[in-house]
Amino acid sequence: MKERFQISKYLQIIQRTDNNFALYHSLYGGLCIVDKNIKEVLKSFQIPKSEQEALIINKDFNAKQINSFIQVFRSKNFLVKQNIDEYSELNRRIKNIDKQLNSGCQIGIVQLVLSNLCNFKCEYCFINHIYSSKERLMSQKSSKNKMMSTKQAQIYLEQTIKLIKKNGNRSLSIQFFGGEPLINWKTMKFVLTHFSDGEKYGIKIHYSIVTNGSLINDEIAEYCKIYNVAVIVSFDSPRGKDRMLNNGKSSYKKIIHGLGILNKYKNRIIFNSVLSDETFEYFDTDLINFALQYKVFEIGVLLDLNPKFYKNYKTKDIVNKLWKVYLYGKQKGVILTGYWHMVFQQITKHKLFEARNFKTCSGTGAQLSIEPSGDVFACKGSSGYFGNILDTEKLLSSKNYRKYALRSFLNPPDCRACEIENFCSGFCLGPLEKKYGDIYVVEKNTCNTYKEITKRLIKDIKINDIETYNMPKENISYSSL
Repeated sequence: MKERFQISKYLQIIQRTDNNFALYHSLYGGLCIVDKNIKEVLKSFQIPKSEQEALIINKDFNAKQINSFIQVFRSKNFLVKQNIDEYSELNRRIKNIDKQLNSGCQIGIVQLVLSNLCNFKCEYCFINHIYSSKERLMSQKSSKNKMMSTKQAQIYLEQTIKLIKKNGNRSLSIQFFGGEPLINWKTMKFVLTHFSDGEKYGIKIHYSIVTNGSLINDEIAEYCKIYNVAVIVSFDSPRGKDRMLNNGKSSYKKIIHGLGILNKYKNRIIFNSVLSDETFEYFDTDLINFALQYKVFEIGVLLDLNPKFYKNYKTKDIVNKLWKVYLYGKQKGVILTGYWHMVFQQITKHKLFEARNFKTCSGTGAQLSIEPSGDVFACKGSSGYFGNILDTEKLLSSKNYRKYALRSFLNPPDCRACEIENFCSGFCLGPLEKKYGDIYVVEKNTCNTYKEITKRLIKDIKINDIETYNMPKENISYSSL
């Protein structure tokens, strides 16, 4: 019996123009652009067909075209064998990962919390507002968990390096975090000089820091340049009023001063900006113009971590606000990124899930957020407690670590059949923990925002930037797909 093929039920079709359609698989990705002819031939496979049957139905195309069509779109999983269970391959992958989780095979990122102190008092800071577990609350209150010593940093990182090397990994990303990490510049400087690029430990180390930018001086800027530290400065707008110093005064002049010094040493600067209830009014293209003044060409935009934001504003208003700044930045050479953009980036790849350790949130198993005390959480924005870095075996075998790590691959039931199902980690872990006591739930008010911005990104992509397939009819000269 000849093989019959049918269109995948996970195939997504987005019309861009009258003769231009975007296709991708909601489990496997493989975004591409096709013409109307290909879209119509695909539709003919809604009822399973063999190659010969397809040729009879699609009379305007020759055997070579139909054969090539089937080969190309089977390879992308847009066409599948009749009655195949497409989830079975994904489930096999998840089962294999589950067996290996206690080895730490997913881990490649350390969020090193150098200090829990901060010289800012931002109105919308998540610290202490989204925390819910007893372990996190105790950690935040502990007097022994304020500053990480150089010795602690060395022990914690050497323990992590030992773990990842055991799994055959040779790369580690270290992100200096806080509080304000530069309050503890001594320990950061030690890590940079002691571990350097990781060569003496037999690995490659990449560095970044998330900072408010107010404590930057010449020494810090010079070391960040020498050790290729990506400097992520939290900044929303030159008109912003929510990032205040602890004394209640504006932080603007201090941040400007710090940016100037970073420019002096030609550091790579990235802005970390928030689109929230507090910033909605002044989150606009002024941010792009300001970024260009200080040679900032990348801005990570974090959407509000408070679920109420998605009730206070309509989806179209949130997306329109973000989209306007995104397009203006694109025009000016400034890239806007974020979890919302990572969804789109992954859709452009085919079967990326086979190589990646997480979707959009590294807190789902790929990251260890290490406190000064050595306690390890999923992320600084999460209450998910794994254990202590000094006992990695116990940490990785904990039920909580397994639960978070599997969340990289398992979606909540409400995600099934969503058009971005296998590329989205959903809402931030912390608010889910606080509101539901569970991370395997969907904050539905946010879903439409993620889906709508993904559609716009797909519609905006240029044909020359993505795989494109055309299928002329027989009476037109034809070259292979």
